[in-house]
Amino acid sequence: MPALLDRKGQMLLELIAAIALTATAIVPALRLVRDAMEQTREIEQQELLTTLCVSKMEEHLALASAAWTSTTATGNFSAEGYAALRYIVVRSDQAAQGGIADRLMSVTATVFADENGNTAFDAGEPSVVMASKAANLARYLE
Repeated sequence: MPALLDRKGQMLLELIAAIALTATAIVPALRLVRDAMEQTREIEQQELLTTLCVSKMEEHLALASAAWTSTTATGNFSAEGYAALRYIVVRSDQAAQGGIADRLMSVTATVFADENGNTAFDAGEPSVVMASKAANLARYLE
């Protein structure tokens, strides 16, 4: 009978040791899962910023081709459900902006996550910048 009681005590110690080993293995694994989820959120946000930036770039390249006007446009994507995401698009045919007067329009689109809500693009905020140029083909025909 005393041998059976001693064995029950050993089983309890074995159970406690098994739980401790399992806990030490699970904690780092949970940390990895948490980090992977954070990276996935960042990748999804960057993908969304890129998609919205391409959209604004295409829109303003079409506007530059239709009406040869220099402008700076700003706004947000609240109509699409992303009020915290903002954009700045600069269209210019000035040499300082990379254009050629009446011949080449430079278009730069910036889409950013306005994390602090000040409606301005600040250093450190996630962003995507794209630049392209549109030629004034009617001008070249002259």
